[in-house]
Amino acid sequence: MADAWQTFPIEFRGGLVTNLSPLQQGLNAPGSATILQNYEPSVEGGYRRLAGFIKADDNQLSGSGVIRGLLRYKTNIYAARGTTLYKSSGSGWTSVSTSLGGTGKVRFAKYNFDGNEKFIVVDGLNKPFTYDNSTFTSLTKAPSAVEGADFVTVFKNAIFIANGTKLVYTEGYADLDSQQKDSGVSSLFNLAEGAGDIDVGGIITDLIVFREQLIIFTQDSIKRLVGNSIADFVLQPISDDLGAIETDTAQEVGGDIMFLGPDGLRLLGATEKIGDFGLSVVSKSIQSEITNVVNNSTSFSSLVIREKSQYRIFGFDENISVESALGILGTQLLESSQMAWAETRGIKAYATYSEYDGGEEFIYFANNDGYVYRLERGRQFDGTNIVSSFRTPYIAFQDPRVRKTFYKLFLYTDPTGSVQADVSLKLDFDRQNTGLIQPNSITFSNVTDDLFTYGSITSKFGIATYSDASLENTFETQLIGSGFTAALQIDSNDNIPPFTLDAVTIEYTTNDRR
Repeated sequence: MADAWQTFPIEFRGGLVTNLSPLQQGLNAPGSATILQNYEPSVEGGYRRLAGFIKADDNQLSGSGVIRGLLRYKTNIYAARGTTLYKSSGSGWTSVSTSLGGTGKVRFAKYNFDGNEKFIVVDGLNKPFTYDNSTFTSLTKAPSAVEGADFVTVFKNAIFIANGTKLVYTEGYADLDSQQKDSGVSSLFNLAEGAGDIDVGGIITDLIVFREQLIIFTQDSIKRLVGNSIADFVLQPISDDLGAIETDTAQEVGGDIMFLGPDGLRLLGATEKIGDFGLSVVSKSIQSEITNVVNNSTSFSSLVIREKSQYRIFGFDENISVESALGILGTQLLESSQMAWAETRGIKAYATYSEYDGGEEFIYFANNDGYVYRLERGRQFDGTNIVSSFRTPYIAFQDPRVRKTFYKLFLYTDPTGSVQADVSLKLDFDRQNTGLIQPNSITFSNVTDDLFTYGSITSKFGIATYSDASLENTFETQLIGSGFTAALQIDSNDNIPPFTLDAVTIEYTTNDRR
């Protein structure tokens, strides 16, 4: 005899997984996703639809081509395009230097050795130059080894500049500007004054400071520099078998370093601990998506969102439309220290920058359209609806060979405003030409006037409605359909605030076994 109605609860967790067979994933990880586009696995649980982005300045930078680099310095945004470096406070771009060279990425490093914060710039062609908020100073007295450098960072109160296989560093606490004004050859890079250079044996692809050590990536190796000065600096190998295959992918996230290796995204701690293979690759569950991004991109950028313990990597190709621009995001889950993955689509980023300052996170990106955008702002992608999609694996509801009839669905959400999306049941692996009729999608909606939400970055005085109204967070709908397995898909294409999908329960009956 067939059973009475049964309830099957699914907690949304685990993120995007695409390396398991359909039935295996449904049996072992029913709350994971086979599609998770423009959602993010939340550290608080569930899948949260992405926040949007807005223009950091409504004005376009002059010139043409990609915006080559970004920096936030003394509350202003600095952006490099062509041979010009611009700055903006949010209401127009001002040229501050026209001395950039090259056509590749421009990279920056801030430092403060004399009580006045400054930054240093490398452009891949010229010698580096510094800026003290009023004057640019080219390091013309620097050695030829730093001419055309690609990377720069600050470590142990010295400037480290990477050019090809060479890592050149200045004496500690050196005021780069004053050194350039001295007569004769600058002592800034003088070995007798505490400067030096190291050949790391491979073309440097990234530099990052991590826990009292400077991590140096090449395509084929990873090394670390430890010590405090030239007197005790020691270069130690971490891996001689692999490195970062692309520039600008190394970021510190969740107490470790994430980078793009030849076999996917890796964590440095795992690489060092395990010896370069197997378990150190944290993106195996989305290997096909990683391969797709790598194969369809000509360059990469990355950033971290510290408040979310999140790493994002963006592929860039000038010929790909904004709507087709691909990215991968990973959230380090608090309860397991594992990464949960998702895809982004519609964020076209060539250069990125993020920092945490004064209790606020500033996250920027830019491409070739001449604008600089600020992420985690608003409910749209610069005025365009955010297209998001989530699909569970195919779930057997305890027995894959017994047919079920589905009757009711309860969807549990955590909204911050209006919620509107289409939910559909996909039966029996959505196979075509079987005669099986797939149920129509059902729209669930909680459309309401804007409410003021305390702490929300999108709340604006005089616009939001101050109300004690509560937001509907549970949606109930009837289901129609019968099959052996079923997956739930939720699609949204609207101008609505971010919301979180927490869980779902599906009520069904089982038929007699045949």
